[in-house]
Amino acid sequence: MQNILITGANRGIGLALVEQYLAVGGYRVFASCRNPEAATALNALTQANPQTLRTLQMDVDDEASIKRAVDTIGADSDRLDALINNAGVSGGDDTRNLGQLDSAAVAAVITTNAVAPLIVTQACRDLLKRSDNPRVVMISSGLGSLARVDGNAYGYRMSKAAMNMAARVLAFDEAMAGIRTVALAPGWVRTDMGGPSANLAPEESASALLALIEKLGATDNGSFFRYDGLEMDW
Repeated sequence: MQNILITGANRGIGLALVEQYLAVGGYRVFASCRNPEAATALNALTQANPQTLRTLQMDVDDEASIKRAVDTIGADSDRLDALINNAGVSGGDDTRNLGQLDSAAVAAVITTNAVAPLIVTQACRDLLKRSDNPRVVMISSGLGSLARVDGNAYGYRMSKAAMNMAARVLAFDEAMAGIRTVALAPGWVRTDMGGPSANLAPEESASALLALIEKLGATDNGSFFRYDGLEMDW
């Protein structure tokens, strides 16, 4: 049985990934979020799948919280086979629109979306190194591609571009340890972040992402893929 950690698992793509991994079977899922007490859907899944799903409190902006969650995983399991860095924020108008930008708000989006996944990965490194097939997945966005610029969303775009660079450097640094790192764009998904007009349901994106994650090979290390396997321009 593989052990998977999914951050930001209380809603949207994160919750859909939890559901997909449970449905496929053969996985023990550690699902983290900032406020587990309020994660109604995730808690219901945990109660229905007590042997294969464990909910953890983790605020990815708080290193002490990250350490506590990873220590809990380490006490419960001898390894992690995959880390899916999904937790993220979109930011408000003060991170999106020129003329309204606030430096602290933009910096906060970059911290949550780019710095935090790197720190979570660092905390999980020892557990990942114990796996025969360790993978780190950064849930990125097409908006993080420097080849795709159509205006607005400064903080979010900058944060995902920085996340992509973290994935590239991790892929280089951890290649000798056998840890493969990729950035994946989930598509435009009908979530609180993506909005009701998006063209993908969360379960559609999550199902495609799971299939892609499970077939990643050594030559994919350091790559940037769309959910359907199409390679993205950085």
